[in-house]
Amino acid sequence: MKLLRHQRVDVELAETASPAQSPPIRLLSRAERARWRLSWTERLARNARPKTAPEISIRLFGIPDAFATALGLRIA
Repeated sequence: MKLLRHQRVDVELAETASPAQSPPIRLLSRAERARWRLSWTERLARNARPKTAPEISIRLFGIPDAFATALGLRIA
C-alpha cells in the first residue's frame, strides 16, 4: 500500500436562506441533571441533524482508492 504524507478535506455547506430561529434550550441545574438521564432514543433525537439544516458535502483528497471503496465512499 502506498502511504501519502498529505491529505486534504474540503467541507462545503449548501446555501440557504436565513437560519430559522430554534426555541431556546432550557438549561438544567446540577441537581436536575443528577436525577434525570436521557434514554438512548432521547439522546439520538437530541443529537440528530435537523431536516431543515443545509446539506454538507465532504471531499477527501489523498486517500487510496481501495481504502475509500472499503469505507463505501464514492470515488471521483
